[in-house]
Amino acid sequence: MSLERDANGFLVLDRHACLERLAQHSLATLAITDGALPLVLPALYTLRGEDILVAAARNGILGRSLPNNIISLCVHDLNDDLTSGWTVSVTGLAEPATSPAHLADAAGLRRWGSEQSAPVVVRVGTERISGRQILH
Repeated sequence: MSLERDANGFLVLDRHACLERLAQHSLATLAITDGALPLVLPALYTLRGEDILVAAARNGILGRSLPNNIISLCVHDLNDDLTSGWTVSVTGLAEPATSPAHLADAAGLRRWGSEQSAPVVVRVGTERISGRQILH
């Protein structure tokens, strides 16, 4: 973990620390656009290597909006009084997952919605990742 601090005094997390934290969780907040309007929704994800995989019902809002769009994903773990914890953000293109390895990894990925609905699986690269550690 880096010892650099940002303008607010939070510790700046390096790439490795950000990926470690993403691997510990499976619930993220996604910022997407729907009809050119911003929309923030919860989504389940998994980290495979350095890629984030998100599965959604093809006919749901995420399934329609995710593929081939730029998204931001945020995961955080903060204590109740907001004096310690961390936050990690990733911004990137949500590309349809097509590799056999990603599709195999996504087969067990939890998603909300009816199990009968066909899933869409997207991969988001972590090239643009940042994180902060909040210390009291």
